[in-house]
Amino acid sequence: MMSVELTLNVLSLIVIILGSVLAGYALKNGQLRKKQVKIKELKNEIVFNHHHILELEKDCVRLESQVKTTQAPVLTLKTSNKDFLDDNQRVSDGSM
Repeated sequence: MMSVELTLNVLSLIVIILGSVLAGYALKNGQLRKKQVKIKELKNEIVFNHHHILELEKDCVRLESQVKTTQAPVLTLKTSNKDFLDDNQRVSDGSM
């Protein structure tokens, strides 16, 4: 059988392991930082949207209070029988 001899210095092995651990840590830290920045942006967007909604609610309440304080004229849609008969009488008399 053929045997392949691989000789590594213990110090080289430790350096390779430490380098790979540091590289993995740096990559994961970069991903976490990007996610945290995205979370901050989304939180700021939510706060902005809530502020906008509250402003719209404030305007709505203000408009509703203006409508309640303003006396709008009331128009009756139904005519009484007396008015209907008076109109018919004028038409039949030819005064209209």
